[in-house]
Amino acid sequence: MQQSIFEHPRAPRYRSARVPAWPTTLRTLPDGSLILSSPPAPAVPQSGFVDFAACWAQQRGAATAFSERDASGAWRSITWAELWRQVRAIAAALLDLGLGPQRPVMLLSGNSIEQALLLLAAEYAGVPTAPVSPACSQAGRGFARLKQLYACVRPAALFVQDRAAHASAIAALEAHAVPVIAVNGATASRHAWSTLAATALTPARIAALAGARAAIQPADTLRILFTSGSTGMPKAVAMSHGNLREVTAYLAFLFGPLADPQPVFLDWMPWHHTMGGLLGFGRAMVTGASHYLDDGAPQPGRFERTLRNLREISPTMFASAPAAFAMLADALERDEALAQSLFARLVSFGYGGAGLAHDVWARIQRVAERTVGERIAFRTSLGATETNGMGTHLASPGGEPGNVGVPGPGIEARLVPLADEDGRYELRLRGGSIFSGYHEAPELDAAAFDDERFFRLGDAVRLADPRDPLRGLLYAGRIAEDFKLASGTWVRVGQLRLALLERCSPLLTDAVICGHDRDYVAALAWPNLPALRALAPGLDALDVMTLVRHPIVIARLSELLRSPEQSGASLVVRRVMLLADPPSIDANEITDKGYLNQAACRAHRAGFVDGLFQGIPEAHIAVIA
Repeated sequence: MQQSIFEHPRAPRYRSARVPAWPTTLRTLPDGSLILSSPPAPAVPQSGFVDFAACWAQQRGAATAFSERDASGAWRSITWAELWRQVRAIAAALLDLGLGPQRPVMLLSGNSIEQALLLLAAEYAGVPTAPVSPACSQAGRGFARLKQLYACVRPAALFVQDRAAHASAIAALEAHAVPVIAVNGATASRHAWSTLAATALTPARIAALAGARAAIQPADTLRILFTSGSTGMPKAVAMSHGNLREVTAYLAFLFGPLADPQPVFLDWMPWHHTMGGLLGFGRAMVTGASHYLDDGAPQPGRFERTLRNLREISPTMFASAPAAFAMLADALERDEALAQSLFARLVSFGYGGAGLAHDVWARIQRVAERTVGERIAFRTSLGATETNGMGTHLASPGGEPGNVGVPGPGIEARLVPLADEDGRYELRLRGGSIFSGYHEAPELDAAAFDDERFFRLGDAVRLADPRDPLRGLLYAGRIAEDFKLASGTWVRVGQLRLALLERCSPLLTDAVICGHDRDYVAALAWPNLPALRALAPGLDALDVMTLVRHPIVIARLSELLRSPEQSGASLVVRRVMLLADPPSIDANEITDKGYLNQAACRAHRAGFVDGLFQGIPEAHIAVIA
């Protein structure tokens, strides 16, 4: 792709992101739709992630493969050679337990070294896996969603990291005949993780493994992944072994240049979602990385763990949800040691699923320039669980924040003009990595695809340069999130949310846009607590509820809302209420990946929404006078 029009010729240079280039073609259909197409990635000998495990065990067997914090806080690790040995042993053990193509295993725990081994072993033996959100297994939730997912998958085995921690969830499933494989606390020795990992590869087991692998067909289910439910209830997506072959070639092409020297990754993204389980996990496999499992997350109270890890681990690439980068910018500006560690070997950042505020991007680049004299590329993409994470990809280091690039290798994108729109298109994707249908729910398939089998993502995009569609696509929000004011004016939630975060930077980390059938637009917002406490002496001693309602905070936020740039816009956010409590996973307000469900937030906080639209606002609401 060409250099972004937003880059000044004298701007500091970018550190090489080692991103390969690929050609993209354009054609226009009679109905005004645009088709952007990229040729497939070059074929690789490996047909899946587990094939890379064998390669790296041979090439860098003594090197660390995966690491995670143990109970004492120290890092525990597994080498590539040991990983490959255990993968084959566990694969044989899964066959011994009677698992197979029609008898999947359901994973209830979060990321761990053992889960990595199980995912690879199941792939090797042709056993489908169904990782689900650990939040579904938390006591006190009623386990309604877990029961729904269990009924959908009908697993022949369960996997948990700690049986005692999941005892209530397991009991709620009433799956008395289903074996529970447990790392800690197994009730039968044959179901103990240590037993599985020590399984002897006898000639009979080696023959059984060879037969199981030879029997795998491209259409066989590899994994059942559940959508995040950001616009509704989760749907079960069946990923096939054929899909995995396409994903493997795609990732090997895009990230293969990072493989030498051995890269280092630090990632928190959950493996039961596409972003973490395919892109993050797959990136580690195709590059033979030293992959550290981050025990933090882009949430107050947990991001501090990510920062602790970044002070110890200098990653080659660091990817997270957009909300994380506002918190990261704050920390980098205050902590030179953190900046030195982060930028030591970093070649790129990564994000996806939502827009990144330009102000946040600029603040991080200023720290990078000050620390290492170079800017760092932000790689981004746009895909879905149904596309197995593949879709568009930004390859240009100087790409504008929000530009999600062009279709990646082997992907076709159909841009359908939205009716009565100002330059927005509905994005649809087609390619070998895209699923063929929902798991045991054919009634959902018809609405998922158009008549030419392009998958409807439900996302809107704009052309970064209307004169040249090959300059990339700007993310323009989820179509289902948009609503109308009482006047009939459309509110483009994704665009307005990003504009609000830009306008009020650095005080906000995220926001919910409100105003359906109302006279104006308002927002509920989550604060960037360090930025609020830096506004004046004494604020750092206040509790969160007092802080978000403090007159100094409200006055500053109101001042930002009245900025000339917003007052001159066609649609503005007139009121903002800061929230003290974080978005709730239990209420489906936020996904495990850190992305907000706008509709669920408005419904769960209906009383706060009503308060935004009272005739005379309360003193703790920031307003445009």
